[in-house]
Amino acid sequence: MIVRTLLFALPLLWLAPPASAAATSPPAPTLVYAFSRFEPYKTVDADGKPAGPYTELLQELARRSGVQLDIVHCPLQRCLALLERGQADLSIGLRGNDERDRYLDFLDPPFAPATATVVLQRRDDPRPIRRYEDLYAMRVGVVEGASYFQRFDEDRLMRRDAASNARLALRKLAAKRFDVLLINAQQGSQLSRELGARQYRRAELQFPGELPRRIALSRLSPAVQAARPRLSAQLQQMLRDGSVRRILDGHAVQAAQAGSKRSGRSLHSMSTPH
Repeated sequence: MIVRTLLFALPLLWLAPPASAAATSPPAPTLVYAFSRFEPYKTVDADGKPAGPYTELLQELARRSGVQLDIVHCPLQRCLALLERGQADLSIGLRGNDERDRYLDFLDPPFAPATATVVLQRRDDPRPIRRYEDLYAMRVGVVEGASYFQRFDEDRLMRRDAASNARLALRKLAAKRFDVLLINAQQGSQLSRELGARQYRRAELQFPGELPRRIALSRLSPAVQAARPRLSAQLQQMLRDGSVRRILDGHAVQAAQAGSKRSGRSLHSMSTPH
């Protein structure tokens, strides 16, 4: 009986990994995500933690790629500085330009097409804005540190006035601190609904998006550059299996429903540009 028991146990011992091997398996690499609030794409939840579709997309991409994601919550300018020094590894919702391209690289493939930039006015402002040159007579509101499109970013004659975030920029527009506000089309739609859609309207002038949306990588981060092939492959898979679209569309529906409850309007009425 003792011999039979030992013979039965030997295959189990053969299959079991040595305790030292399990203990020495390398931990998953960690990437630092520089998070700056950019509604509706990057938001904070009721506990003040980073949330929103872009954050969820990065968390799912990290999970599939076998990396840990640490989130650093910072104002936009601070986030850019961390990426420039390689103290943060990646971010999302950033647009490339000549200055940023010195220290940022962008992951392929893009995860979404470009989004237009629109011009918001107060609803009671009768001035027509049809051409870029019409903006020269106005105080143009922007978000501090944001990049819009090349012509505007490089225009030294434009009179700009900055706010620290888009929500505050819309409030400053309503308070007549700005004449107009340049803003991402989807961001402007959601925030204006939340703050009172009747206060704002879109000008006739708008600017088509120049660049598709990509995940930004720090050029000075060895960790994210090493993980880049895995991140790219998994992002491609997320696009193929519809995960990216489900994440982005799911949050868009939630935001629209929340906006309709606050404003008392239907979803159909909200889909019409202001």
